[in-house]
Amino acid sequence: MGLTAPDDGAIYVAGENILKLPKRRLAEHRREYIGMVFQFGELLPELSPVENVAIAALLAGQPRRNAYHNAEALLRDLGVPVSGTPTGLLSGGERQRTAVARALITEPVLLLADEPTGALDQQARESVAELLFTVPRVRDCALLVVTHDEAVARRADRRFDLRGGNLAETRS
Repeated sequence: MGLTAPDDGAIYVAGENILKLPKRRLAEHRREYIGMVFQFGELLPELSPVENVAIAALLAGQPRRNAYHNAEALLRDLGVPVSGTPTGLLSGGERQRTAVARALITEPVLLLADEPTGALDQQARESVAELLFTVPRVRDCALLVVTHDEAVARRADRRFDLRGGNLAETRS
């Protein structure tokens, strides 16, 4: 968010128009207020799940002890093994829940999810979708999901489809 400017309008996150922020401040703002879940998790397989989550907290300035403690607690809450299993050996659903934990570790006000269930089997997809759509209520943050998955899209409070390059709200 904030990497490509729209042709018109403004984007407000945590009360600031991010389109008006200088690059350095924009990076700080994203780190502080936005969590991102990517389609394939974008985790580092050579790190443990705890290290993959804690690294986001460390980069955000959390003390090392807090970062690791919070990462372990968050992973346990999300049902991800915290010891003994390298990230590269986790199931697809466990990897994606680790990616969600990494996005949540800094307590963002906005959680962005780009095709978060696209690479998962049906059971893992349902588990991750349930988790994602529970996050706003439990963590008091906004959730924006981009997906081609109709079952995931139907879970949203508001839905927009891209039609001919324009966003159109879909009424249920």
